[in-house]
Amino acid sequence: MTPAPAWQEVAVNPSTPSPSTRGPQWRRVSLWAVPVALLLVGAIVWASFFSGPRHSASTAEQSSSERAQDPATDDAQADDGASEEPDGSGKGNGASPEGPGGSTDGRKATTALDRSLKRFRAAQRRLAARVSQQLEERTQPVTFRVATFNVLGDSHTGPGGNKPAFYPDASPRMDMAIATLRNNGVDVVGFQEFESTQHNMFASRAGEYSLYPGLSLGTKSVRFNIAWRSAVFSLVEAHTLSVPYAGGSRIEMPVVLLESTATGRRAWFANFHNPADTPSLGNNGRWRAEGAALEVAHLTALHAEDGYPVIVTGDFNERSEIFCRFTAGGVFSAAAGGSTGAACAPPPSMQVDWIFGSTGVAFDGYAVTDTGRASDHAMVQAQATLTEAQ
Repeated sequence: MTPAPAWQEVAVNPSTPSPSTRGPQWRRVSLWAVPVALLLVGAIVWASFFSGPRHSASTAEQSSSERAQDPATDDAQADDGASEEPDGSGKGNGASPEGPGGSTDGRKATTALDRSLKRFRAAQRRLAARVSQQLEERTQPVTFRVATFNVLGDSHTGPGGNKPAFYPDASPRMDMAIATLRNNGVDVVGFQEFESTQHNMFASRAGEYSLYPGLSLGTKSVRFNIAWRSAVFSLVEAHTLSVPYAGGSRIEMPVVLLESTATGRRAWFANFHNPADTPSLGNNGRWRAEGAALEVAHLTALHAEDGYPVIVTGDFNERSEIFCRFTAGGVFSAAAGGSTGAACAPPPSMQVDWIFGSTGVAFDGYAVTDTGRASDHAMVQAQATLTEAQ
């Protein structure tokens, strides 16, 4: 049998790569592919591992350098461990994985927060000190001079009045009355018979005093104004009590809550005028008794409600009777002296003009001051002290 030609020894399949061209080359690439891939992965891991710490170290160095150049940051950190965040995590100004820019922004934000916290704490300390001082002041004794003064109404000495010519008309008498207040250093005064014309004179000539109710309640209630030195007290609250006057007709009379401008201590002041027995007005004993009962009950309740001391001024047109009405309950005492409680032992010398004070008020320097031709009443006055609050 004749041998086949050499070129026919290997049959060529078109779908199979030629052994002389692709077969041997593919096998060599397959052998090297795995080691090369392993080397590449290792290089990437190595680069990632060693580049991270070098970056963090450089960031930390930069942060340290910046902190050394910023003493304000150190001051902020020195305040109660302010380098930590409010949650105590300790992540204040350390290096940030976000890079140098992110670390600087975070440091600045933390520094601003630290400074805000320092300012807030300082404000808290100042506020606490101020509140403590105010509370201490409001428990300290406060001393002032109080008076009750029936100034003799203008209608009594004007044309058709019922007073003799011994008393001049209201204008010069008001000058005398103001001089009496100033010369005795009176800080609070309760007026009676303080008519509209006299109110206007006083308001224009004695500007250092404030008044309630002024003219706001009409020509009847104006007669019972309370006046106080504006530099010594300020008005907190005011109301009136409806009190029976001659024949039982009701008139609104003032009650004010004043606050010391120096200490903030507060006290109630009330001023009344109970009706007299006269030929023209008749016997008003019934209305005095009813009025006094209303006055005592209202002021006793007021004192019990908020604890503020109460001072009462007035022309009560009674002596021992009104003393006993006010002091019998053990809450009020008289600046003129005498007992407090059920015993009802009046002082040896009494006027129809009185000053009473509740518990929390102490009196000294009681005086009955002659007013000359200013009025047919003396000015009754005393030094009052709001005793130390508990």
